Amino acid sequence: MLVKIKGIHKVKRKLADGTVGVYYYAWRGGPRMTSAPRTEAFALEYARLKTSTQPKTIETLASLIDRFTTGDDGKPNPDFLTLAESTRADHEYAFRLIRAKWPHLPAKLTQQKGMKADIRKWHRSFAANPRKADKLLFSLSKVFSYAIAGELLDKNPCTGIERLYQGSRKEFLWSAEQIATVRAKLEPHLLLPFEIALATGQRQGDILAMNWKQWDGKYLLFRQSKTGKRLKVLANARLKGLLDPLAKDTLRICLNSRKRPWTKDGFKTSWGKAMASEAIKIEDVTYHDLRGTFICDRAREGSSIEDIARISGHSMAEIKSVLEKHYLATDQGLSDAVILRMEGNS
Repeated sequence: MLVKIKGIHKVKRKLADGTVGVYYYAWRGGPRMTSAPRTEAFALEYARLKTSTQPKTIETLASLIDRFTTGDDGKPNPDFLTLAESTRADHEYAFRLIRAKWPHLPAKLTQQKGMKADIRKWHRSFAANPRKADKLLFSLSKVFSYAIAGELLDKNPCTGIERLYQGSRKEFLWSAEQIATVRAKLEPHLLLPFEIALATGQRQGDILAMNWKQWDGKYLLFRQSKTGKRLKVLANARLKGLLDPLAKDTLRICLNSRKRPWTKDGFKTSWGKAMASEAIKIEDVTYHDLRGTFICDRAREGSSIEDIARISGHSMAEIKSVLEKHYLATDQGLSDAVILRMEGNS
């Protein structure tokens, strides 16, 4: 027996022949029902009519952001979680600004002419801080790319918008004199992460997060948080000499002066104070420049792009780009090496 459907509007009308006709409407003021009442066909027709009048969910730029960050089950999207913690933080900051700029923008309008110009104008509104502007643009582009992969959109309106930040670290390599100064005067709790970066070319976050399971007495084992690549890097004699005497009764290898694991902000503050101290006074290079120094030094020694990529975790294309755009152009030692090899062969 079919359950009586609530909300059906029943109307009786006297017909021309004197009989009374009974008509059913899906709701008061709604469409007239054509199926016989209290039948399965009547129930199906009612359900169809109700569904057809439900407002359709409109995909918006904000909902595309939600798809990128959150899965269908309401939990964080696994694709988003694979990104490095710092990258996720950058994206989340950018998404707050993007939602504020386009809170209810239908996704289909992002595919129309004029959207790229609107994004370009928004991007350039942060021109006073070009690196920030480019990070925001990157995050927005990432949302569009994810939507395209999910077949929700056809094109990325961020494509072709020129970045604002034109700087590079090509003139900011650690010199032998600077390295010698740091080795002589830097405190041990800062010297260890310095030596690991200089000897392996790894990122600060991956170095500070290292635990003792990643050191087997000969090799340092890395799983890069940004790329997911696993690396096995032979420790040089200097680095091995620093690691072997250390107590292995803590989780992390690199600890602060209180023997506690480093935080990102804590390391940044301590490193900055040390570099600015009267004893050291190094202002023109950063900890992050140790990665570029590692790449350039290995190239100067004659290591191939393939070898450098294998140990640093970069792709060969990335290594080549780093050397061409950031380091080789101003590295006189590398330029001189070409002529010296030529003379040696002659």
